[in-house]
Amino acid sequence: MPDRSSPEVPRWLNHGAAVAWRFLLVAAALFVVFTALGRVRLVVMPVIFALFLTAILSPAASWLRRHKWPPLAATWAVFVVAAIVVAALGFWLIPRVADQFGNVGKQASQGFKDVQRWLTHRPFRLKQADIDRYIASAKNEISSRKGDLLQGAFKGVSLAIEVITTTVLTLVVTFFFVKDGEMMGKWFVGLVAPERAGEVRELGRRSWEALGGYIRGTAVNGVVNGTVMGITLVVVGVPLALPLAFLTFVGAFIPLVGAIVTGVLAALIALVAKGGVAALIVVGATVVVHNLEGYLVGPFVLGRAVHLHPVAVLLALTTGTIVAGILGAFLAVPVLSILLAIIGYYRSENPEEVAAAAESGEPERLRSAAG
Repeated sequence: MPDRSSPEVPRWLNHGAAVAWRFLLVAAALFVVFTALGRVRLVVMPVIFALFLTAILSPAASWLRRHKWPPLAATWAVFVVAAIVVAALGFWLIPRVADQFGNVGKQASQGFKDVQRWLTHRPFRLKQADIDRYIASAKNEISSRKGDLLQGAFKGVSLAIEVITTTVLTLVVTFFFVKDGEMMGKWFVGLVAPERAGEVRELGRRSWEALGGYIRGTAVNGVVNGTVMGITLVVVGVPLALPLAFLTFVGAFIPLVGAIVTGVLAALIALVAKGGVAALIVVGATVVVHNLEGYLVGPFVLGRAVHLHPVAVLLALTTGTIVAGILGAFLAVPVLSILLAIIGYYRSENPEEVAAAAESGEPERLRSAAG
């Protein structure tokens, strides 16, 4: 009989094929998971945001519980104090913003004329007739798309309803996470086999420490960025300095990209309100903020909890944006930090001993086991 045995496949090709089909299966599973999560985003997003808020509020609630406060009273106390702080900031900030909007309108009109004059001189030397034609074309384009704008307004209403629903659910879920988070964690650990309980508990502890370290470090980083930008805008005399400083603080939670986006917005407002020199100064402040975030404040503040190279941060942000848009960019770095914490556990010399040390609550033994 003829020999029908298949030709021998090189070992490297066999190994590569095995890895490739497993990778395809994992990619397909992740695609299905992300698609399913997108369908129930009104449930998933409040849980994600609640985890971030819980990482901020739970240390204070835990401190109160250690001082003999009942869990319910400690949770309500933390929520009331947080609400008072947010309300005080709102009452302090909103009137100042409202007072400046009138000035912004007047300055924007004059600044728009200054920009037109600037474009007609060096280095651009555009003709005023060309500029007028571009402006008229833009107005006609807007007028021709009134139907699209109206449709977008309806979409904005549905988006506003979704945002309100997400906010309410986030606050409710956060309340119960802060109040019953420890009990929920024990319940989840109880679902696994007893011999794996220590491992799951240690993974949860490391993941929570990574998330908390990221949030606290990024908040400090945002305060520094917002302060630098706010001082610059006040000195230059750019209107809406406080809101722009706050946006710079928020932008710190999207590393590298957030500072650039908020800086460009501030530079545009400075250009319209105060002219090209003010815009260049704001651009310089944006560069300073970016360097503070990437090379000084970020590495020192985040420390061991989130120790990521800027290249890793940039790749994580790009991947997160492709997969899930703005939400993916927001979650990319903390998710990567948690994954690295989990990988660090399994790469330790004795992960079982680490889990056992965490279970027994022996800090010296835990440090020696973790290496």
